[in-house]
Amino acid sequence: MEIMQFIEDKLNSYAEKIKDSSARSDEHALGELTFYMALRRVLAGKGTPQDLGMMDAINDTLQEKGILQQGGTFLK
Repeated sequence: MEIMQFIEDKLNSYAEKIKDSSARSDEHALGELTFYMALRRVLAGKGTPQDLGMMDAINDTLQEKGILQQGGTFLK
């Protein structure tokens, strides 16, 4: 599956979850939506400074955990 379609599917799924779920579930879905919306903007070349900072923090964490090599990125 292409990454943009994956992101769209996730956004739709979590938006639907907010529509049909409890407040606790809403907060979880909002966290997922926030990430996927930021990722979509970054991949489309329209990321805000906050979006870019979030992606940098995720990237740094993945490097620190050894999931990515130092200097690597999960965005490419």
